[in-house]
Amino acid sequence: MFPEGQAAALMARLSFACAHCGGAFHEPLTMAAKRHCRDPRAVLEAFRALNEGEPSAAQVELARKRV
Repeated sequence: MFPEGQAAALMARLSFACAHCGGAFHEPLTMAAKRHCRDPRAVLEAFRALNEGEPSAAQVELARKRV
């Protein structure tokens, strides 16, 4: 969906760079969020914001926050 690497850049900003999250493109984002102790809804909202451009700083911070 994002050939210019926007989704990969967002994954890096969220520190989802483990072997599972970085290489398992078929895995749901919610599972990656749970593995990294993040709020799955906040992570989904940050990635959905890519459809309109870039997620806001607040969306990224919510997705980065460990729960």
